[in-house]
Amino acid sequence: MRGRGVGLRYRVPAARGMTLVEVMVSIAILAMMLTSVWVSFRGTLAGMQRTGEVQSKYAMVRTGLSRMLAEVSMAYLSFQRPPGETRHFTLFDGRDNFDADALTFSAFAHLRLRKDANECDQSVIQYFIEQDPDDPSRTHLYRRETRRLTGDLPERLEDVAPAFILIEDVEKFNVQYWDPRRLEWVDEWSTMRTDMQPDRLPERVRIVLEVSDPGGGDEPLVVSGQTILFLQEKIDLSR
Repeated sequence: MRGRGVGLRYRVPAARGMTLVEVMVSIAILAMMLTSVWVSFRGTLAGMQRTGEVQSKYAMVRTGLSRMLAEVSMAYLSFQRPPGETRHFTLFDGRDNFDADALTFSAFAHLRLRKDANECDQSVIQYFIEQDPDDPSRTHLYRRETRRLTGDLPERLEDVAPAFILIEDVEKFNVQYWDPRRLEWVDEWSTMRTDMQPDRLPERVRIVLEVSDPGGGDEPLVVSGQTILFLQEKIDLSR
């Protein structure tokens, strides 16, 4: 006898979708993950931007100090001036004003930026501390340079040439001068006064800058440097 085959039926379960609650929970988890990634990424970007600003400030201070030392090293004095002239066309005048010194000197440091300009490599350069005209809480180191030797006193140079910011947020600017006769650092030097150092230059100049912390902290950034002056003797073309 042939046996009767018995058919077996398998019930396929119906596909089950996500409920609204599950969808909302999934979206919330995804949003939390994206927020976490964005917060971390934003912190990284802010850190990179802040680091760039700090490095830029350091570069500005280093470049400014290097320029000052290079220009001071080219300072000079000369005997050449018209007979009977009382003005000092070449000078070296360093004034001590606690932590806001001022330095004015003649130097072979001028660069002509325009062709056929009525200028030469000789000029008078001045460094000084002054408040920011827009924010009195900030002080900057300013640089002023004349296009030629004018014979004006240091305090009158503002009528001759404009001043521009060399280094921002400078809190202290101290300059000292090495006197080879006294073998010591002095705080002031003037070739225009007979009771000081007439007609002679210091052998070396030391500059100390104190700049507000580029990172926003309370500890200021202190940088210093010194240079020798190459032309120690006054130029005399009559020899």
